[in-house]
Amino acid sequence: MKTSANKRKRVRIDFEAQVLLRFEASDFLLDAKMKNICINGIFVETETRIAVNTPCRINVIINAPNSRLTIETDGYVCRHDPSGLGIAFKNNLEWFAFFSIFEYYGKGYENKPSPDLVS
Repeated sequence: MKTSANKRKRVRIDFEAQVLLRFEASDFLLDAKMKNICINGIFVETETRIAVNTPCRINVIINAPNSRLTIETDGYVCRHDPSGLGIAFKNNLEWFAFFSIFEYYGKGYENKPSPDLVS
């Protein structure tokens, strides 16, 4: 969790994954890297700027050595900063607990030995 200087009210997990954002109004697809996630949104690293409040379809793609998981939901651009876009989910993400359980896969697992996920 972040330091006390962080004013967020929700727990945010650092988790890198591929994200596809489809902006249907403009028929534009943005392929970006998710840097972190919380129950009500994500931050993606990109130089592309999309207007605040623009709705989008979100696909978070998590790759593991032998499988791939895609989580789909709706959201909208809620903010910009120099390194990317904040995307708010339309509804809280029911799958949020998944990211803390499998945090290993969002931190460059490709260069590490496999964890013992089953005891």
